[in-house]
Amino acid sequence: MADKPVPTGFGAFCWSQLNATDAAACVPFYAGLFGWSAQTEDMGGTPLTLFSRGQDQVGSLMQIPPQGAETPPSHWLGYVWVEDLDATFARAGSLGAQLFVPPTAIPEVGRFAVIADPGGAVLGLFEAKPPVDLSQPMPTGAGTFQWYELTTRAIESSIAFHTALFGWTTQDWPMDFGTYTLFMRGEEAVAGLMPMAGPEWEGVPNHWMPYVGVADVDERFAAVPGLGGAACVPPTDIPEVGRFAVVSDPTGGVITLFRGQG
Repeated sequence: MADKPVPTGFGAFCWSQLNATDAAACVPFYAGLFGWSAQTEDMGGTPLTLFSRGQDQVGSLMQIPPQGAETPPSHWLGYVWVEDLDATFARAGSLGAQLFVPPTAIPEVGRFAVIADPGGAVLGLFEAKPPVDLSQPMPTGAGTFQWYELTTRAIESSIAFHTALFGWTTQDWPMDFGTYTLFMRGEEAVAGLMPMAGPEWEGVPNHWMPYVGVADVDERFAAVPGLGGAACVPPTDIPEVGRFAVVSDPTGGVITLFRGQG
């Protein structure tokens, strides 16, 4: 399962970016945790650090500009690949989204926008610069992003929003805690929805959670404190799927470690 092909193309997640309150503190953490290398580039006057696993670029890191008491906490932001960014952004607004960043150019790459669904979970939208190659596979294996999960209390409104925005359908998956919802693009699962319920979620906002593949969840989880991070959820089995754990980096950015079954 860890090397299972990752969905790609329009309507699938295509990129992840860590927006951090202290970008410099994050580089050694993720290098130590996943073996990523980091290279900083100038993106129109704004430093952007690219994370790579070998020859594959897997994500990016950007410093959150200080905004006093209004500075948002560190967070991972996932991007869904769309064919027409302007149309998708406008449709998101009509469906009740909060519109944070309008369609904005990324030199030589494409354009992006940032929205939040009606429950407040923040999501990026991305349109690639043409020509577009939909056949280019996403990197797989340890150190790559393998799944995205919407963790929310706003279950019905979130399902209605995302299915209308991206054309996704849903498939219910009974679990011990209740119903887990798969977001489907045709016959392919592209993301999931985890309902928030119980006191353990107190104070946690609705959010999208990225999963990164690792060879050994327990071993990587044990390494987190020594790298300056913190444990959030200990290694736990997902029946018939695999094993996961949730950790946070030194700035509070939260991410899931995952090893698929098989």
